[in-house]
Amino acid sequence: MKAKINKVTIQITQAEIFALPVAGVVLESDTDLVLSPAVLSRTGLSVQRELVEIGYCEVGSAVITSAGNLPVEKLIHVVGPRWGEGSERGKLANATFECLRLAETNHLKSIAFPPISTGAMGYPLENCATTMLSHIVDFTFEELRHLRGVIICLNDKLPYEVFCREFQTQLDLLKEDGSAKVQQVQV
Repeated sequence: MKAKINKVTIQITQAEIFALPVAGVVLESDTDLVLSPAVLSRTGLSVQRELVEIGYCEVGSAVITSAGNLPVEKLIHVVGPRWGEGSERGKLANATFECLRLAETNHLKSIAFPPISTGAMGYPLENCATTMLSHIVDFTFEELRHLRGVIICLNDKLPYEVFCREFQTQLDLLKEDGSAKVQQVQV
């Protein structure tokens, strides 16, 4: 599913995040910014060295590094909330915004997101879809000079369907109130 809102094309896709043709990839991280062995094997040690220098990232925030051996320009490392820790929705909203802000300020034309915190962190999928998509849509109203594409990349059919339903709901609301220039695109 794909639509252009204002000047930004937002797409929901079911794919492998590193296979997408984007300038930046958002990766989930812990507060100590330790790469998983699977990601480390793809990036090489240079990215982990950058993260060691940064040292720490609080929940609901994000940092940016080079991409190492990956075929993208930058990696954005986001620390999403654990369900049940308190203020989860606000932390997820802030995490989403920080990723978008880092992409724009670092002149990235496009980024790919995973569904932040829905795996081991236990964040409910529907709530995640609503929170992330509403903040991505809101970001399209900013005076953006660089960011033109946002992809939410999902691994399975159920998360894909949940995000598509929520995206359609938000598109319908935008069309109804006329506050944004909305153009749905056939994929």
